Amino acid sequence: MKLFDNNIKILEKGLDAYTQRADLLANNIANINTPNYKRKDIKFESFLQQAIDGNQMSIDGKVTNEKHFTFGNTTSLDVVSPSIIEEKSTTMRNDGNNIDVEKEKVEQTKNNIRYQFATNRISQNFSLLKSVIKTK
Repeated sequence: MKLFDNNIKILEKGLDAYTQRADLLANNIANINTPNYKRKDIKFESFLQQAIDGNQMSIDGKVTNEKHFTFGNTTSLDVVSPSIIEEKSTTMRNDGNNIDVEKEKVEQTKNNIRYQFATNRISQNFSLLKSVIKTK
């Protein structure tokens, strides 16, 4: 029996990605005056959504030999990880740098809100578990 039906795993993956995104956004701002620096970000939400959708209705095939074909759910929450992307198609200034401080600040704010939401949800899940344990 699963206690939270992948909720903790989804939130854990989100927190990992939001932490990594915060580091990348801070690095982008730190490199505002670096010539030819290209903005970096993380592509994560679409990968996570595909894994969640794949876990909702799936039939997993058992492989009894390494030469057998695998079938079923190939996108597992365990293998979902953020992918770092570098935006090379834009240039904001003559020196080749494409950092827009206002955009980075907005992205930081959005990332902070998502991080706070995920931490609150995890806290709620553990509070619920704690209250169930105390009543027994």
